Amino acid sequence: MEHLQCGDKVAMFSIVKHQELAPKVHRLSVQAPVIAEKAKPGQFVILITDDKGERVPFTISGWDREAGTVDFVFIEVGATTRKLATLGPGDQLAHFVGPLGLPAKIDHYGHVVTLLSGYGLAAMVPILRALKEQDNRITSILQAPDQERLFEMETLTELSDELVLAVGTRGEHMTESATMALRQLLGNHRRVPVDRVIAMCSICLMRVASEMTRPLAIKTLVHLTPVMVDGTGMCGACRLSVKGANRFACVHGPEFDGHEVEGWDVLMARRCTYADESILQQGFQCRGCSQW
Repeated sequence: MEHLQCGDKVAMFSIVKHQELAPKVHRLSVQAPVIAEKAKPGQFVILITDDKGERVPFTISGWDREAGTVDFVFIEVGATTRKLATLGPGDQLAHFVGPLGLPAKIDHYGHVVTLLSGYGLAAMVPILRALKEQDNRITSILQAPDQERLFEMETLTELSDELVLAVGTRGEHMTESATMALRQLLGNHRRVPVDRVIAMCSICLMRVASEMTRPLAIKTLVHLTPVMVDGTGMCGACRLSVKGANRFACVHGPEFDGHEVEGWDVLMARRCTYADESILQQGFQCRGCSQW
């Protein structure tokens, strides 16, 4: 994990690029050569903006080992992300720790279906790229309320053999739209087999998708982002139940077998505990939930 210290002064991490991908959706590139050298698909970083900032995790959406930079995408939902949205090249982060978590499982599976929404449209890119390198056929289902909220389309089109857009005008219908697309693929499973499903989207959609694939015994991996504080397994805030045992998303995940995850109601309730009317993510809602 990268944490640089020079004498009594902690080295800051410089932002080298800031892009606005969609309304209230941003990508930052940070100078962090050690993390860039070690990062793998599916891992995340934890950052602190300044000496009074909170610890916030973000999935790594890309890296450049030669340039020594690491990218992540975030949605403006609270004080820290709103502050991040004001930063630009030359600004610095007080702390930037990673890579954390276990890498995504990558192999040749055959036909892989991915479910993506929110920051997952960008965060899934390293996983898609690794899957393509293993000669998998990829169908990507993208969930968004309108065309304006879609981003990374050029890259997702390049990495997907088929792109399915679950785009509507009201966020409350989005779960139905995405599951309708998945249901059609599963209904054609005998003719065009689905060998694996990978979801990086809202918790409720990941839960529904896991139940849809269970009768067909299709391996379904979900990328869970429960409330996280420490990020190294010490605080237990990101705990969840998997096959009757406690697991922590930060050290045992964030990728889990959706058929083995238990207590989805608890996961969803904890995720929404800190949501209020000030958190407006209309672009990434499902059934009125403000979380992604």
